[in-house]
Amino acid sequence: MIPINAVLPAAAAGLLIGLAIRAALPTKPDLASALDRLDARHFTSPLPVAAPPGARSLPEKVGARLLEEFGVRIRLPQRDLNLLRISPAEHLGKRVLFALYGLLAPQLLQALLALAGTPFPFVIPAGASLMLGALFWLSPGRDVTRDAAAARRVVRHAAASYLERVALARVANSGAAQALTKTAEVGDGWIFQRMRTVFDHAELAGITPWDALKQLGEELDIPELTRPADTLALAGDGAAVYTTLQAQARQLRIALLADAKAQANEASAAMVLPVTFGVILMLAFVMIPIVNTILAS
Repeated sequence: MIPINAVLPAAAAGLLIGLAIRAALPTKPDLASALDRLDARHFTSPLPVAAPPGARSLPEKVGARLLEEFGVRIRLPQRDLNLLRISPAEHLGKRVLFALYGLLAPQLLQALLALAGTPFPFVIPAGASLMLGALFWLSPGRDVTRDAAAARRVVRHAAASYLERVALARVANSGAAQALTKTAEVGDGWIFQRMRTVFDHAELAGITPWDALKQLGEELDIPELTRPADTLALAGDGAAVYTTLQAQARQLRIALLADAKAQANEASAAMVLPVTFGVILMLAFVMIPIVNTILAS
């Protein structure tokens, strides 16, 4: 009788292989959904969407098919993916293929060892398959979370400078829309490029720049972009807006400084154990010959 621990990884691997093969096969397009996407009345978002590449990769094909089948039940970090410009289909397909690799690798090793005449017990490769499958499934999600946090720190630094420049432009009697768009043209970072694209799409769609900026901040989960949009949406005289934006920029820089200090403290705390171990090891190397000499005498 085959143990249940050996059946579970094989069943999970078989299911993932079937989904991958089904996703890789061409599907018949749905005419109703295609016509619905071409309907101009459904273009409600002024924000740009990355154009799909001509030749999609295998992870993107697998993820797109899974989203078509189980899109409502699958939860993905949508805001983090939007920030990193990674399509949900590519992220989901990568996680599925990684999990499949984690499930199959120990089984393939078990098969090679069985051919060589020295197989492991079924429990060992079964447990390894389940652990590697879970680990490889979670790994892309952790990478996305880490990269998104780093990207948001970059955006917060850029937003502090952007707030100050918008405040100066506003106090110089520039209009609210002009202060937002012209100031974004000065920056050369990726967030400023994205803001310029958003403002261009907003102009074509007949949407105010502060509404487009607020929507961008909500889509990327960056409140530092929504606050100046709310301020300029209620813009009064230039002096009042200048004071408000300067206060927001000052608070943001204080928060960034506090985050930098917290990261420095975490790095210092992480170095305590390695430094302590190194000191103990050095003292051991110094004291061992002395103790041997004392004991020998």
